[in-house]
Amino acid sequence: MAATSVPAVSEGRRGTAVRAAVCHGPGAPLLVEDLTLADPGPDEVRVAIEACGICHSDLTYVDGGWAVDYPVVLGHEAAGRVTEVGGKADGPVVGEKVVVSLIRSCGQCRACRRGHDVACTGRMHLHDHSPLTDPAGNPVTQGLYTGAFADAVVVHRSQCVPVPEDLPSTSAALLGCGVLTGVGAVTNTARVDAGEAVVVVGCGGVGLAAVQGARIAGADPIVAVDPLPNKRDAALRFGATHAVDADDDVTEAVRAATGGQLADHVLVTTPAPAAMAGALDLAAPMGTLILVGIPDDGVTTEFDTGLLAVRNQSILGSKMGTSRPAVDVPLLVEHWRAGRLDLDGMVTSVHPLEGIAGAVAEMRSGAAIRTVVCPGGTER
Repeated sequence: MAATSVPAVSEGRRGTAVRAAVCHGPGAPLLVEDLTLADPGPDEVRVAIEACGICHSDLTYVDGGWAVDYPVVLGHEAAGRVTEVGGKADGPVVGEKVVVSLIRSCGQCRACRRGHDVACTGRMHLHDHSPLTDPAGNPVTQGLYTGAFADAVVVHRSQCVPVPEDLPSTSAALLGCGVLTGVGAVTNTARVDAGEAVVVVGCGGVGLAAVQGARIAGADPIVAVDPLPNKRDAALRFGATHAVDADDDVTEAVRAATGGQLADHVLVTTPAPAAMAGALDLAAPMGTLILVGIPDDGVTTEFDTGLLAVRNQSILGSKMGTSRPAVDVPLLVEHWRAGRLDLDGMVTSVHPLEGIAGAVAEMRSGAAIRTVVCPGGTER
């Protein structure tokens, strides 16, 4: 995942002062500091951040699980308002409310032409030059291409998707990563059909979004697996037909739920290596295992390749739900407006930027689905 953090290189462009939560090393606390944010260049926009969810990817970087250049500003699941458009950038206009995603797409490379935005190989200015500097002029890494634990960000225009004014920013922010990833893993990667059996292993924000995506797709049954009772209860609220303790005999529970057939699709949304190791046992012949959660660098697991072939099973990776933000975010908004997608219920608590330490602690405790920080200190 280090490739999704901009190297700490700056070029001294003019900029404006912002407050941002900075991490100075593995295990270090996030400290709110004054930085300078460069003005947007061609094809770039500045967005005033109204809300940013705390994702487990942020915590993995804080803990040193993925390589990154410190100091770094994290936060990549954001919503806000466009305040400046650089050069002749097409797309978002000043004053527009947008969701900000870490997915950048040049629109020209082979991957983008095939609709694979998450695999874009184009090089943009912001890939090599962080827009952030400290008071001494030293560069600060723009984490996950976004750096949204801050008053404002400068991002490529492709990272911004307009959303309606009546969608609360605290809910809209989740469309930038957790919901985009979870629902996308169901619809874009697994391509779940009505009546298919789905198992979701891990019921954090991404997992619960996957549960909702499976429900929207008409899957039946939907079996949610998690060691925490509160997460299992949440899964049932969001549409799971069954909830299973990860410490129980999960394979037998899935057999019981499916009439002995096991699952057509098993989505592992947690990065826990143990969850990945046993997940293929939950899949039926012709079934698919979708790996959504990304573990620490260097973590591996093993599969019986002969059994995989004999059962005609597939293993798929799903980075960011194989999503195209410009296409998928509007579809998610449609589901929200129709009452099919519950975003408000996934927001456990809202904190000012200065309260980010408490928000992080709440996420680590397992008690929260998503905690959200609002740099302005209020929900919008």
